[in-house]
Amino acid sequence: MVLDHLQIGGAVVELAFGILFGGIVLTLALAVGLGSRDIVSRSLERSADLRSNLDPIPGDPDYKSSTPSEPLRHF
Repeated sequence: MVLDHLQIGGAVVELAFGILFGGIVLTLALAVGLGSRDIVSRSLERSADLRSNLDPIPGDPDYKSSTPSEPLRHF
């Protein structure tokens, strides 16, 4: 309020608030993304295991006769 009253850069205050708010949002997004990495990895492995346990459909063009020899790894 003092900077705005003295007319010494009211835009500086708005810019500083925008940078601070953007930094907080970026920090929270990284925390959630990196924190859930293990959960997403386990979910993808579980879905891959479920798909490999299904019986193949005769005539399915996506069917591959060989099964992977090692588990699917992510990250």
